[in-house]
Amino acid sequence: AVFLTGLVEGTLPIIYAEKSPDQIEEERRLLYVGVTRAREFLTLSWALARSPGGRKGRRRSRFLDGLAPQSAGPPRVDRSARRPVSSGPQPCRVCGRPLTAAIERKLGRCESCPTDFDEALLDRMKHWRVLVSKRQKVPAYVVFTDATLQAIAERAPLSEADLAAIPGVGAVKLDRYGSDVLALCRGEEPAADLVD
Repeated sequence: AVFLTGLVEGTLPIIYAEKSPDQIEEERRLLYVGVTRAREFLTLSWALARSPGGRKGRRRSRFLDGLAPQSAGPPRVDRSARRPVSSGPQPCRVCGRPLTAAIERKLGRCESCPTDFDEALLDRMKHWRVLVSKRQKVPAYVVFTDATLQAIAERAPLSEADLAAIPGVGAVKLDRYGSDVLALCRGEEPAADLVD
């Protein structure tokens, strides 16, 4: 009997292995070795939260897609981010290659792929972020990271649904900053009362 536990993204594949497709394949091979050691019984497990009653933000390992049955009913939805949870590696929106690095998944493209975006929009959003962070007395990255602002500038969302589809924009940030970010994307001034 073999019991493989903790099969969640970030543990399998381990977050440090997400630098190249070869490292991801090595992680997949390690799971294969564990699975094939079972002779009569195999138990695969994962948890949505690290501890009982904790925040349920974990996702089962991508390697279990096709091995473990999906739950009956509608597709799983990550309620905290208001978007469907993907069932495999996200493809680059430019070249279609599977994205492995966290920054690539956030941008939705390979770091080496060319992209067009409004640099003035990115500058306006960074200025807005500084003002918001000062007002809230938090570091600027707490409002949005540079990578999230870059992804927003590249996609220039015009609706709340488009904005929610960008990694790094969860339900809380969407509620708190969504109208300001969408105003900036439309070339308007944010509604928030910000003092320079």
